[in-house]
This record gives sequence, structure tokens and C-alpha cells, in this order.
Amino acid sequence: MPVVAKPVKPTERIRVNQREAELMAAAHAWFVARKPGGRRLVLRFAIMEDVDLSGRDLSDADLTGSTLIRCKFDRARLVRACLFGADLQASSFVGASLANADMRGARLKGANLAHANMTQADLRAGRIAISDEDTQFAVLRHKVSAGQMDGANVSGAVLHQTRLDDVSAAAADFSDCSMRGAKLVGANLKNARLRGAVIDNVDVRGANLESADFSDAVLTRVDLTQARTMGAVMDRCLCDPDAEASARAAQIFVKLAAHREWVTSGGKSGEAAVLDGEDLRPMVEMAGAFLTAVSARNACLAGMDLRRISLQGALLEGADFRGADLRDADLRGANLNGATLKQADLRRAQLSALPFKADREKPTELTEACLRYADLREVGFGETDLSRADLEGARRTELQDGPDSAGPDPKVLEL
Repeated sequence: MPVVAKPVKPTERIRVNQREAELMAAAHAWFVARKPGGRRLVLRFAIMEDVDLSGRDLSDADLTGSTLIRCKFDRARLVRACLFGADLQASSFVGASLANADMRGARLKGANLAHANMTQADLRAGRIAISDEDTQFAVLRHKVSAGQMDGANVSGAVLHQTRLDDVSAAAADFSDCSMRGAKLVGANLKNARLRGAVIDNVDVRGANLESADFSDAVLTRVDLTQARTMGAVMDRCLCDPDAEASARAAQIFVKLAAHREWVTSGGKSGEAAVLDGEDLRPMVEMAGAFLTAVSARNACLAGMDLRRISLQGALLEGADFRGADLRDADLRGANLNGATLKQADLRRAQLSALPFKADREKPTELTEACLRYADLREVGFGETDLSRADLEGARRTELQDGPDSAGPDPKVLEL
């Protein structure tokens, strides 16, 4: 059974200004931090327009059915927040965290969600109980509203396991987003822009993808035969590995085994692997591999599990690591010039110089490397030169809370 939001009478709708919103947000931050005097932000069916709450921690806040047009929530934390049926048109959520947020039936037309984390957010249709506008009384009348994202900017956003069933996102911009395990059943993405997006294991049954632009996107484990794709642009898409790449997997496995022996023996036995231009995606067991000094120029490792992999001193110019999991990887001294690490997870990876002797080291090279929207939290860069790398939208630190407050104002909290 769908959840039905119960309204208040139209004459009772609260209108909140900037100062009141700031004090409520401060009290909520204290609630989240479990400090005395904190109070959860519960503001249902309110009117709060043109308010700026950028950088605030609004985790678990309840804004059900509220009108939040043109508000700013840039870099704010809205984890598990309830925005059920909220009107968020033209609002800004740049770099915000909306993980696990309940956004069913929300209106996001023209909203800016660039770089936002929408992991497991729910944007399906919502069934809302609304008041009768003529009699001004709360009448049990229900309105089923599908999620609306027409014309929204979702570029660089993370949409892992996000529920977008039946959402209307015509002409929306999903460029460079990371969409894994998402549900787009019955969604309308006609004329949407998905250039450079990482789209993996997404359910598109009954979706309208007509005239959508998938140029340069990673499009794997997606059955497009179940969607309408007339006029869709698929130029330079990276799709599932072909039969030839899968057939070469056994040969590559032998090369990797010989390379491991070469590394562990200090070059006395085995043989250094040359994997230039290879599609390594059929190699499912690469996590934790010892590939020190391997040559994998222009190789394809997009979307692979490469956690804890050892790639010290590796030759990786032009390699494709889009959407790869490189957490705790050792890339010290690697040559990553021109490599693509867009939307890659590099948390706690090592990208500093590789020491040889007390007075010698090999720097990691990142000239013209693309690290757009990559997760770079706790990465060890050392003195590595990042001046010629593309770091647009890359995440380097945790989201910050908003300004400290002297404490909540009880009078405002009574609203």
C-alpha cells in the first residue's frame, strides 16, 4: 500500500522566511548531534521559498508536501530526509547528499542536482491526500503524482540503486552521472542528455529513451530492447565485452599469473605482462592483484572491482578506469597520463611518489588525466602534480555542516 501524506487546511499552511529557516535548521543540527535543545525539523505542507540552507545538516528532516521553490540546498546533507510530494522546482542541490531520501512524487522541474549523491533515493510516484481548494477544508481526496525532473540538471550525480520508475525527466541533463542498479521502469527520458554517463545494470523496461544522447557513455548490462530508443544517439558507447574479449580472458589470466611470479621473484622467474589495448573486464578476479610495473596502456578496466590492487610503477597511459572501484589501490609511481578515471572510487588510494632508494623516487604522473566526479577522499597524493589533471566535480572532503548557531530560538520553533 502506498504511503498517503495527510495535509493541513490551506489556511493553516505555515510560511517560513530565511531567519526562521536558519534557526530551525540549527535546532535540527543539534538534534542530529544529540545536543540538548535540539529539535527535529518537521515542516509539513509549509511554504518556504527562496530560502538558502546550503551546507546545513538536514538528515532525517520531514518536509512532506512543502513548497520549496527556488531554495538552495547546495552541499547540504539530506540523508533519509522526507521530501514526499514536495515542490522543489528550480531549487539547487549542487553537491548535496540525498542518499536514501524519500522523494516520491516530488517536483524537480528545472532543479539543479549537479554532483549530488542520490544513492537509493526514491523518486517514484507518490499518492498524496490534498485539501479542497474551494471549501478550505481537508477533504479526503487523493492525487497520484509521478516524480518530475523535466529539464533538471543531474550532471555528475551519483544515482546508485535510485528508484526512478515512471519519473518524467524529459530533456534532463544526466551527463557524466554514475547510474548503477537504478530502476527506470516506465520512465520518460526523451531528449535527455546522458553523454559520458556510467550506466550499469539499469532496468529500463518500458522507458522512453527516444532521442536521448548516450554519446561516450558506459552502457553495460542494460537491455535496451525493452525500451523505446528511436533516434537515440549511441556514438562511441562502451558496451558489454564482445565475444573476442571474453575468449581472450584465459590467455590474459596466464599472463597475469606469470606477471605475479615475476613480481614476487624480483624478476628472476615469470614474465612481465604487456596488456596494452586489452579489454580486461572479463577478468572478474582482479581485486588485490599484484600488477607492479605492468604495461596496460589504453587498456579497458571500466567498472571493474580493483580494490587493493597493486599498480606501483605501472604504465597506464590512456587507460579507461571509468566507474572502477579503486579503493585502497596502490598507484604510486604509475603513469596515468591521459587516463580516464571519471566517477571512479579512489578512496584511500595511494597516488604519491614511489621511493626506490633513500634519494630516489618515481613520481605518479597525471598529466591530462580525467578525474571528473571521482571520489578522492583520503587519497594520498603527497607531492604529486595535479595542475594538469581534470578534477571537475571530484570529491576531496566530506560534506561540511553549516554555520554554528548559538542555539535554537523556542519562539521560532513554535511555528
